[in-house]
Amino acid sequence: MRYALLALLCLATAAVAAEGDLMRAVVLGDDGGVKVKSLLRPEPQAGQVRIKVRAASVNPVDWKLAARARSGAIPGMDLAGVIDAVGPEAGDWKRGQAVIAVAPTGSYAEYALASVKAVAVKPARLSFEEAAGLPIVGETAWRTMVTVADVKPGQRVLIHGGAGGVGSLAVQIAKEQGAHVIATASPEHAALVHSLGAEQVIDYHSVRFEDQVHDMDVVLNTVDPQIGIRSIKVVKPGGILVSVVGPPPADQCAAAKIRCAIPGRVTGEMLAQVSELAAKGRLQVHIDRQLSMDQVAEAWDLSKKGHTGGKLIIEVSHDQ
Repeated sequence: MRYALLALLCLATAAVAAEGDLMRAVVLGDDGGVKVKSLLRPEPQAGQVRIKVRAASVNPVDWKLAARARSGAIPGMDLAGVIDAVGPEAGDWKRGQAVIAVAPTGSYAEYALASVKAVAVKPARLSFEEAAGLPIVGETAWRTMVTVADVKPGQRVLIHGGAGGVGSLAVQIAKEQGAHVIATASPEHAALVHSLGAEQVIDYHSVRFEDQVHDMDVVLNTVDPQIGIRSIKVVKPGGILVSVVGPPPADQCAAAKIRCAIPGRVTGEMLAQVSELAAKGRLQVHIDRQLSMDQVAEAWDLSKKGHTGGKLIIEVSHDQ
């Protein structure tokens, strides 16, 4: 009898311990949909930290990757939260630090792992929800405007989709580089794009941008491949067309005597530069809408429609 009671006590203790190691996470289902489930919290390995996620953001890459990801995978890549565990070789990172990060194994969860190379201090000026919108679009915008285009003071820069996630950050970074910024946007987002630093906002519903601008030093296409093809003629010889929606036709770029490029894959290794700019108040994240983990399918539908102004944010938790 005593052994039976001990066995039951051990089982009960193990069950409580297991429950304490669980987290809520959004996972992909067999039908391609998403649902919230309880999973074991991941443990950080060498060179990793575990982050208690406060908020994650929605990027088109999330639902695009989900279309070919395995069932049970956690979607999402960028987040803001607080480090709650560190693995070996984690450098100077410590528990309790508020951070932003790129978490390629999934950020739509209460806990996520990130390489220490893809973590940066959360800008104190930003809320967790705002900061969650920085990593993917912030690094992408930095790569396009600074690393690839090398925007210089006085240059004329055209940004297609100036109200979107990447576009809204690119407007600010180009302005910070000293450029004269022009952007395309819908009328309802014109005021927002102006407030970010664009001197001129072109209403793409009513006019063709080709009739409004020419001899641009830099053009960034965040919309679709067709916009990229149409943009070739507005870039001056020696200028550059950068695209985050697929490479422009190389033969047409060569014929126009312009450079065409893509920014490359986001690794999270440029988050420090983005975070520093935001910490100085020179980079803002505009939130279009905040949704819960149970509303990820709705958030993805909004993202697919492509008419948001700024970022869609998934609220994950509210405590430190």
